[in-house]
Amino acid sequence: MRALKRATLAEQAYEELRSQIVSGRLRGGERLLADEIADKLAISQTPVKEALALLERDGLVMGSARRASVVRRFEPADIVEIFEARMLVELHALSAGLAAGRATPDFVKRLSGLFEAHVSEVRKQKDEALADAIRLDREFHEMLVELGANETIAGWHRVVQRQTQTIRNFTLKSYTLERTEREHSAIVEAIARGDSEGAVEALRSHLTVSRDAMLSRAPEELPVRS
Repeated sequence: MRALKRATLAEQAYEELRSQIVSGRLRGGERLLADEIADKLAISQTPVKEALALLERDGLVMGSARRASVVRRFEPADIVEIFEARMLVELHALSAGLAAGRATPDFVKRLSGLFEAHVSEVRKQKDEALADAIRLDREFHEMLVELGANETIAGWHRVVQRQTQTIRNFTLKSYTLERTEREHSAIVEAIARGDSEGAVEALRSHLTVSRDAMLSRAPEELPVRS
């Protein structure tokens, strides 16, 4: 029972720290001291250390084996690698899913619903709504990967998606709704009309433009090493 309780606490600490990192509340380079975190969460250091090890596995934290871990800083080369990984996974999953006929009317309806909810949240122009919009953006791409019907790949993709979101740290000013709306709409419409080639190409274009936009952001907006 004690081991089960400790594992549960570790998972809770992991979820809390991951949320803070992905949302930008914990910034790249910030030190994470197990004793300080344990005090704030009112738990022992053991589950905190386990949580930090999980975050290091996800590529969000560095140095969990030492006394002080740090939130990972992402360099431009990391952005290129992450989007290369997303290209491989998302394009393959979408292509395979469409070929297998898994893009059913119900799937298209749910994907369209995610897209519309995402746009609605951004248009509220509130910070709390932006957080929900970014989550819905992430879920949109995760749903595309679900078409591949490979949970191992989908799990890996979720880790890469968290890294992408950590790099972004979007604000209402920097979030490009018009482009995202246009590109996501093109993907949904191509899937809805059964245009496999068009859907894959629309997704490829979206990921390429997103990568280039992220690389072009001003240094002060991007959590990278100087």
